[in-house]
Amino acid sequence: MADAARPRRRHLAVPASRFLGRERELAAIAELFRRGERLVTVWGPAGMGKTRLALELASRWDEARPAEAVWLCELTACRDLRAVCGAVARAIGAQVAAGRREATLVERIGRALATAGPALFVLDNLEHVLEQAAPALDAWVRAAPEVRFLATSRERTRLPGEIGCELGPLELPAEGSAERSAAVALFLDRAAAHRGGAPAGDERLADVAALVRRLEGIPLAIELAAAREGVLGVRGLLARLGSRLDLLAGAARGREARQATMRSAIEWSWDLLDDRERRALACCSVFRGPFTLAAAAAVLAEPDAAAIDRIEALRDKSLLRAAPPGSDGATRFALYEGVRELAAEKLAERGEREAAAERHAAFYLAAGEAAAADFERRGALDALNRIAGDLEELLAVAEGALAAAATPRAGSSAAAEGAVAAAPRAAAEGAVAAAPRAAAEGAVAAAPRAAAEGAVAAAPRAAAERALRALSAIEPVLSTRGPFGAQLELLDRALAAAEALAADPRVVARALAARGRARRLRGQAEAALEDLERARAQAAALDEAALLSGILADLGVLHHGRRDMERARDHYEQALALHRALGDRRAEGRALGNLGALHHDERREAEAAAYYERAIAIAAEIGDGRQEGIFSTNAGLLEQERGAPTLARRRYERAAAILGEVGDLRLLAITLGNLGALHHEEGRLADARACHGRAVALLREVGDRRSEAIALCRLGAALASVGEVDEARRALDPAERLLAQLGDEPDVELARVASGFVDLALAQAARRAGQGDEAAARAGAARRRIARAREGSPSSASRSDDVRLLLRILERSLAALGDLTEARAGAERELLLTEGARFVRPPGSGWHDLRERHAARRLLLALAEQQRCAPGRGLSLAALKEAGWPGERILPEAAANRIYVAMNQLRKLGMKPWLRRDAEGYSLDPALPVHYVAVEPGARGGGDSRGETGGGGGGGKRR
Repeated sequence: MADAARPRRRHLAVPASRFLGRERELAAIAELFRRGERLVTVWGPAGMGKTRLALELASRWDEARPAEAVWLCELTACRDLRAVCGAVARAIGAQVAAGRREATLVERIGRALATAGPALFVLDNLEHVLEQAAPALDAWVRAAPEVRFLATSRERTRLPGEIGCELGPLELPAEGSAERSAAVALFLDRAAAHRGGAPAGDERLADVAALVRRLEGIPLAIELAAAREGVLGVRGLLARLGSRLDLLAGAARGREARQATMRSAIEWSWDLLDDRERRALACCSVFRGPFTLAAAAAVLAEPDAAAIDRIEALRDKSLLRAAPPGSDGATRFALYEGVRELAAEKLAERGEREAAAERHAAFYLAAGEAAAADFERRGALDALNRIAGDLEELLAVAEGALAAAATPRAGSSAAAEGAVAAAPRAAAEGAVAAAPRAAAEGAVAAAPRAAAEGAVAAAPRAAAERALRALSAIEPVLSTRGPFGAQLELLDRALAAAEALAADPRVVARALAARGRARRLRGQAEAALEDLERARAQAAALDEAALLSGILADLGVLHHGRRDMERARDHYEQALALHRALGDRRAEGRALGNLGALHHDERREAEAAAYYERAIAIAAEIGDGRQEGIFSTNAGLLEQERGAPTLARRRYERAAAILGEVGDLRLLAITLGNLGALHHEEGRLADARACHGRAVALLREVGDRRSEAIALCRLGAALASVGEVDEARRALDPAERLLAQLGDEPDVELARVASGFVDLALAQAARRAGQGDEAAARAGAARRRIARAREGSPSSASRSDDVRLLLRILERSLAALGDLTEARAGAERELLLTEGARFVRPPGSGWHDLRERHAARRLLLALAEQQRCAPGRGLSLAALKEAGWPGERILPEAAANRIYVAMNQLRKLGMKPWLRRDAEGYSLDPALPVHYVAVEPGARGGGDSRGETGGGGGGGKRR
C-alpha cells in the first residue's frame, strides 16, 4: 500500500506574516513531545491562532530534526471518516485503494504510519469531524509508536493518553499600561503591513493597548482590526467595537471563509452544536460577566444536572472559557465578547431574550438581597464576597430594569408618558414622603390622560422597584470596597422613576438611605442629610423599626461628622434603644462604638475607652471583623493620644490584619494612615511614608475623596520631614484644594498644619546653610499655623483628632530646632528622641549626638520602650545586655560592667534625674514624657529620604 520510495519529509507552507508571541506555548508543547507524549491537542475558541501555532511548531521541528518526517493534514473540507482517511493518506504520501471499507482504510493508514519511522503529524481543524475521526486517530496513535500527533481543534478529543493544551489570548498589556505586549506587537506588525511598512509611533501605544484589551487578545480579531486601522484609525476602531462582528468583517483576503471574519469564525462553532447546546449558549448571552453553574441553571430553566451537561459541552467546545473564581471562591465561566454578541443575536431570533433576562434578574436579585441581609445581620466576609462575586450582574439587572421602566409599554400613550415625566418632582416627593401610597398614586393619576393605567402600570413600576432593589443589594460592597459613587447616577435615575411611578415606599426608603450613605462618603453632606431625613420619615410612617434604626445610626454619623454633637448623640441613643429592642447585636455594637467616638471627640477618654471595649467585644463575639477593625482603629487612636504608642500599634496592626482579610479597602487605608501617623510621631519616617502612600492609593481606588485628601496631608507632612519639599507640595496642594471645596473648617485647618512641615523643612535647610533670618522666618510661619489651629472655642485642634495629631508632631519637631520657648510651652520637660535615638534631648538640656555611642543608644531605646509598655517596671541586666549587645556572648560580670559604663554616659548627657535602679533593674521615671521627633539637628537631609513611598489613610476615627 505505502510507497517505500516516497520522500521522508514534506515541505510545509510558510505563512507570509511573521509569527509573534506564543513562545511559552511552543516550548511547552515541544517539551511534552520530548518527554514521550504521543498525542497533544491544541484546543481553544475561534480565532485564537491554533493553526498558526501548529504550523510554527512543525516548521521548527522540521528544522531541528531534518531526518524526521513532518506531515500536515488539513481537515476543513472533510465531512466524514472516508474523507478524513483520504486527506491523511495524501498528507503522508500513502496509496490506498478506492472503495475500501472505512475500517480497512483506517487499518492500512495505521500500517503506513507504523513503517514511517519517527515523524510529527499535524492534524488541523479536527473539531467538525471529531466524532467520526476520534476512533481512527486513537487507532493510529496505538499503531505508530514513533509518530507524534499534534491536533488542533475547538474541542478536545478526550482520547486515552491525550494531553490537552488550551490556547488562550495573547499576552495583554496591564490596565492603563502602554507596554509592547504580544497582542500590541501583533497589531502593530499587521497594521504596518497594511500601511506598506510604515512604523507606528509610540504616541499611539496607549490607544493600541486599550484596543487589544477590548479585543481580548484574540489574534484573529486583532488581525482583522489591524486591516481596517488605515481607514478608521485606532480610536475609530475603539469607538465601533460595540458591534464587533460587523466591524471585524470583510477585511481579510486569502483566508478560508470560516476565518475571513469574526462572525464566520464563530458561526462555524455555532453550527457544530446541537439544538440544546445552541439554546444554552444563546441564554448565556444575558450574563454580563463570569457566572456560576447555579446561575446558569436558573437562566437555562433546567435541572442542575442538565445545566451542568450543557455548560460542560460548551466549555469543551471552547464557546465558554474558564473565568477566575470570584471573591466567593465559586467556579465561574464566561463568554468572549464576540461569542456573546453572536449568541445574543441568536437568543433574539429564538424569541427568548425577555424570558432569559427575567430569569437572570430573578436569580441575582434573590441572591443579592439574601447576601445583603446576611451581611447586615452578621457583617460576615462570606456574605460580602457573595455580593462582590455578583456585582457586575446586579448592575446589569439595575440598568436593564431602568431601561424597562423608561420604555413605553403597549397601551400607554405618548401623552401619558409625557404627563408622568412632567409631573412636578417636588409634589411627587411630598406625596411619597407623606407615606400614604394612595395619595402618591392619586397625584400621578390626576393627570389628564386616558391611558394613565398604562403609564403607571405594574410592569414599569415593578422595573423601577427592581432597579432600586438591585442597587440597594450591592451597596454593602460599594460602601466598603468602592468605588464610592459608582451607583449614585443609577440611584438618581431609579429613584426619579420609582417616585414618579408611585413605587413601594419601603423599597424607596431603603434606596434613599443607600443614596444618603453614598453621598456622605462622597463629601455631599447636605444632599446626604436630605436623603436620610426623607428615608427616616418614610421608615417611621411605615413602622419599619429595623430600617429606621439603621437610618438613625446613619444620621448620627452624619451629624457627628458635621460636629453637631448633641444631634449625633440623640440619634445614636435612639438607634441604640431600637437595636436593643430588636435584639440586633451587630447594630448595637455599632451604636456603642459610635458613642465611644463621640466621647472621644469630646475628650472624655475614659468613657470613650469603655464604649470602644464594649463595641469590640460584641464584634468579636458575633464574628464581625469589619466592625472589630473599625473600633480597634479608634481605640488605637485613643491610646496614641494618651501616650501609649505600643498599645496603639498593636491595635492598628490588629485592625489592619482584620480589615485586609475582610477586604474593606477604605477602612484598611484609614487604619494604615493612623499607623503611618504613629510611625511619623515616633520618627520612623520611612515606615510612615510607606503607610501613607499605600493608603492614598487605596482611597483613590475606592473614591473616598475626603479621606484621600486627609491621607495626602499626612503623606505631605512625612515627605517634608525627610526634606522632600517638592514631593510634599505635590501631595499637599491638591489636598488643600479638595478640602477647601468640601468646606469643613477643621479639615481645611489640617491642610494648613500639614503645610507647616514644609515651613519646618525649609527652616531646617536655611539653618544648615547658615541663613539665620530665613530659618527664623520659616519657623515663625510654622508657629503661626500652630497658633491658628488652636484659636477659637472650640478650636480646630479641639474638634479634630487629625489636627491634634499633626500638631503634636509639628510642635515637637519645631522643638528639635532649638526654638523651645516659642515652639510650645512645656517642651523642655520632655525627653525627645529622633529615629533610632540617633539624637537625644533630655529635659532641660540641649541636643546630644548618639550616633557613635551604639550601646548607650540601644539601652536608651530599650528603656523608653519599657516605659511605654510597663511604666515603672525595671529592665533586668540580662534584658539590657541583649538590648545593648545583641547576640554577643558576654560573662555576666562583664555585661554588668558594660551596662554601668553605658548608663554613666547617659547620666552625663543629662539623664541622671530620670534614670532609676531598683531590685528589678534599670528604668526611666514613669512621669517622664518621652516623644519622638522627625527632625535631626544638624543631620543632612532630615532623615532617611530613601524610604519607600507608599500610602496612608483617611485619618482619625471612623463610624
